[in-house]
Amino acid sequence: MGRFCSGMVALVLGLALAGCGSKTVVVADGQQANVITVSASSEVRVVPDKASFSAEVCVQGDTAKEAQSAAAEPVNAVIATLKREGVDEKDIQTTYTGVSPLYDWSGESERITGYESRTSLQVSGVDVDKVAGLMEACVASGATGVGGPSYYASDYDTAYEQALAEAVESSRGKAGAVAKAAGVSLGDVVAVTEGYQNTAYRYEETAMGADMDNGAEMKVAPGEVSIEAQVTVTYAIR
Repeated sequence: MGRFCSGMVALVLGLALAGCGSKTVVVADGQQANVITVSASSEVRVVPDKASFSAEVCVQGDTAKEAQSAAAEPVNAVIATLKREGVDEKDIQTTYTGVSPLYDWSGESERITGYESRTSLQVSGVDVDKVAGLMEACVASGATGVGGPSYYASDYDTAYEQALAEAVESSRGKAGAVAKAAGVSLGDVVAVTEGYQNTAYRYEETAMGADMDNGAEMKVAPGEVSIEAQVTVTYAIR
């Protein structure tokens, strides 16, 4: 069988690759660039070793000043407890503090009946095996609520690099299958583009029980977090 002209080859190969999620590249003069482009991803799952959680103090008073003053003692007690338990000061952040009026809406018009002071703390960089105890300690020290924990891995960069390498390796298998189906041979890598990177470490929330006064030791189950890498790789064909 005779050879196709270059324009026919580009058309036939382009049609073959279109159904495989790949493509040919055509340069300005209309000639085929002789490449196959594929996308691939890989996921590495790791057990998280760090956690963060929130603690809140909510108190009420007859006046705004009284509510604010009433909040000072439990907020300071919670912070002192965290430091005593080994949490670094830089890992304790006040994310919100404010005083707002409380209204009685039962009459013809609203009536202020008191004031509420609310302060939220964010605690970060906690070892996973200590987070449950710290949350309980916050409640015992005066926190009226706790939330979380959220998990992350301190070896994220290593895991992400592994996922990248595996994604590139996976792309070669996909490109090889496309090349075989198209009747061509796979060559060297021409270009690699890194895809979207989720740097939030896939935080996972754990539900907390409402009753913190039962005397039982609370435990958390960190499970695993998923670290994914995505690449787009272009291979030469011949």
